[in-house]
Amino acid sequence: MPMRVTLLLSLPMLTLLAGQAAAACAPLRFGYTDQAVPPYYLGTGPNEAKPAAGALAELTRDAAASAGCETVMVRMPPPRLRMSMEAGKIDATSLFSPDVVGASPQIVYPLDKHGKPDPTRGMALYSVVFVRTADGLPKNGDPAVVMRGRIIGLSHGAPHIKVLRERGVQVDQGAANPDTNFEKLRRRRIDGFAVSLASQDDMDATVAARYGKEFTRLDKPLFTSTAWLALSKTYYDQNPKQAEAIWQWYGTHGPARLGALLKKYGQ
Repeated sequence: MPMRVTLLLSLPMLTLLAGQAAAACAPLRFGYTDQAVPPYYLGTGPNEAKPAAGALAELTRDAAASAGCETVMVRMPPPRLRMSMEAGKIDATSLFSPDVVGASPQIVYPLDKHGKPDPTRGMALYSVVFVRTADGLPKNGDPAVVMRGRIIGLSHGAPHIKVLRERGVQVDQGAANPDTNFEKLRRRRIDGFAVSLASQDDMDATVAARYGKEFTRLDKPLFTSTAWLALSKTYYDQNPKQAEAIWQWYGTHGPARLGALLKKYGQ
């Protein structure tokens, strides 16, 4: 058979194989907050914000795409995220270490050679504290000392509330999102607001644009940890190669890509 005919006949087969390869990775159902947390997540409610979902939403889509996987965005109240992972209703969400949020046989992390969650394939997180500028609190002090005897607000469902309370921090977890916490701070119902960020200054531009000089961020973080794109055990077992590829991309390219996305969102 002439080579040209052979090549023509092989094109349908190549197309079929490409389709099978693409179908080999199940869509990744990524669960995240239904509240706005700019610049990471934009919009509120159950649907993905269009045309821009936020920096971390886009980062997750990029990570999945690196392994040939599509992403389905699923928004819900933060307290439901972990339960939804365990119930198999979502496949992935951003989680602190099992030491912070508790281990689950239905949730898996990228592991290092010692069988521990691998920080090189996760993302550093800094729990920073915003306070009222008018209070004149020492900006460069230890937040745990500066805020001693004062109440720090967290968004409802924040996973590290137990760790902060164990460290003697008084916590109020009654607000749904950063905007509500800043309003409580303005009304003196809390004395500070703590939020976990990939870089300590990620919210500075947003806060300055919305509130001017009304609030000040303390220089040092209250709490430092790592977050991972955790996967359900079912998804990992069905897509192990893609899962490992997603985690590897997340650790290798995630920080630089997040920096570019934050610039896109004006940070």
